[in-house]
Amino acid sequence: MKITKAAFFLLLLILLSYEDSYSDELQNNFIDSSGIEKIVVRSTRIPSTTIDIGSSVYILSQDQIKERGFTDAIDAISSAPGVTSKQNGSFGGVGTIRIRGASSAQTLVLVDGVPVNDASSPGGGYNFEYLSTSNIESIEILRGPQSTLWGSDAMGGVVNIYTKQPDSGSLGIASEIGSFGLKRANADVSFSGPKSKFRAALAKTSADGISKADKRDGNNEADGFESESYSFNGSLDFDSVTIRSSLSYVDSEVEYDSYGFATGVQDGDEKSNTQEFVGSISTFFDLFNGSLQNNFLVSQSDIKRDYYTNNQLTFGAEGKRELFRYQGNVEFNESSEVAFGLESEESKVDFNQSKIDGIFFLYEFRPNNKLIISTGIRNDDHEGFGSKTTRKITGTFKSSDQLIIRSSWGEGFKVPTIFQSTYFCCGATTANNLIRPETSSSYDFGFELFFNEMNSNFSITYFDQDIKDQINFSFGVGGYENIDRVSSKGFEVALNYEISKLVNLYINYSYIDSVDGNGSSLLNIAKDSAEAGLIYETTKNYSGSLIARYNGSESSSYGKIDSWIRFDVNGLYRLSDSSELYFRIENLLDEEYQQVFGYGTPERSGFIGLRANF
Repeated sequence: MKITKAAFFLLLLILLSYEDSYSDELQNNFIDSSGIEKIVVRSTRIPSTTIDIGSSVYILSQDQIKERGFTDAIDAISSAPGVTSKQNGSFGGVGTIRIRGASSAQTLVLVDGVPVNDASSPGGGYNFEYLSTSNIESIEILRGPQSTLWGSDAMGGVVNIYTKQPDSGSLGIASEIGSFGLKRANADVSFSGPKSKFRAALAKTSADGISKADKRDGNNEADGFESESYSFNGSLDFDSVTIRSSLSYVDSEVEYDSYGFATGVQDGDEKSNTQEFVGSISTFFDLFNGSLQNNFLVSQSDIKRDYYTNNQLTFGAEGKRELFRYQGNVEFNESSEVAFGLESEESKVDFNQSKIDGIFFLYEFRPNNKLIISTGIRNDDHEGFGSKTTRKITGTFKSSDQLIIRSSWGEGFKVPTIFQSTYFCCGATTANNLIRPETSSSYDFGFELFFNEMNSNFSITYFDQDIKDQINFSFGVGGYENIDRVSSKGFEVALNYEISKLVNLYINYSYIDSVDGNGSSLLNIAKDSAEAGLIYETTKNYSGSLIARYNGSESSSYGKIDSWIRFDVNGLYRLSDSSELYFRIENLLDEEYQQVFGYGTPERSGFIGLRANF
């Protein structure tokens, strides 16, 4: 399967040559008779509302992202219970997330359903360093193993990011300036015809930055950051067939610091250049009078990275993921629905490649209006590591309109990356050919309670997850090997409370206890983390929020990282129906803290911007 960037852009031009529009998307939310807002979740393969899903899911809408003041996707995602993040320095530092203690490489990241994990990185994780929220419509976070739904890489969970889609016709612009020389500019435009829609967006960000290595350790050289991104999506409706295309390109340059013996990092003249391309083409059509819904998707994601020291190229890497996917959905009646499909994915890094084929079957059963059971099975066959079958089952019991009980159990697996299966050093003469795929098993149980005239809700979920044969680097082996196991247990609490029609409060708290096979706590994972936000609207034209983020103490290979709490303030003033002025103050109390040992974080800083839509 050979897909080129030129083919994607050619198809986009073809789409734009027609004047038509595709049929409306499934509505994202609605209100049922009980007064509960039902948000439709698409990441579960069988679209369901949040109150019907047995899996642990957290949704962030475009409005929530805006009112909470999140400008970087990593901050929005890490606000979810059970999710923690790390960034090796602000303004372009490597950004990773962990779900329930699983490593960042065990989390699958999708953009509009397309996997974007970096095939060329050692663990195959995704770097959030340059992903802003300016083009994001919603984020769905599935916690716990999701390999039955999405295959390898989804062993710890899934983050599915949906980008903004075309509307009937609009023009949007935004500009922001702030501390440390930060400058942001965004623009987007949408067109529509009788049977087509198209949207283009561009964004550019630059900052003088701060020293990636903490200035309290004597590092004073500021490390800058520049990024620009372009995205296009369009659709074409041929009455019986709908075609959709999505393209994005990001080019970023990040200055960072060198290795330091004492803390792991110190001032140095290092930088990286990254180019990322993601493209997809989807075809939707119905058969048998609409009873069978079909979706064919072809996608490609490329990441090219070059690293420089003193402006001299030191090394580079280029990874590519090519995917073919078919999915069919059949709703037999109001109580039974099935999803099935197959996928074939090929990853390439330089001259090495890896191919995996998967087939899955999912079934959702609703015997009455109180009980929903979903189950699934999947088999993935890797050309080098054999076949693996994973299973999943979830249950939802609506005890009443106010109380929902949920439980799920699932299996996960992850094949070694190309880097892990080919790299060797330290006296070894070949890569470790005994390395095996990682596997996991997890269950969770919890409930959600609605109260305050259905305008508020509280939930608590207990989880227990075991990962076997986790892959780690070993100097003794001179490469990568499987260690015994990793066990994570804990609970997640979420509260959304409407204090008044103008004031809302949300609190998300996580307790995660992760240990290895010897019972030792894992490094770089805090047992306690939380976020609380007060969202307010004082007048018709003014609104804002006060956000508090807390991270408990944790250990690293260099030493202990102290607990910290940070406060951010966001405000928005509507100048007119089409324009608004906003501001943001981060680290309001000027807290000195570290997310990663040795790496600094910004002091109190302020930002102001203007948005307009026509």
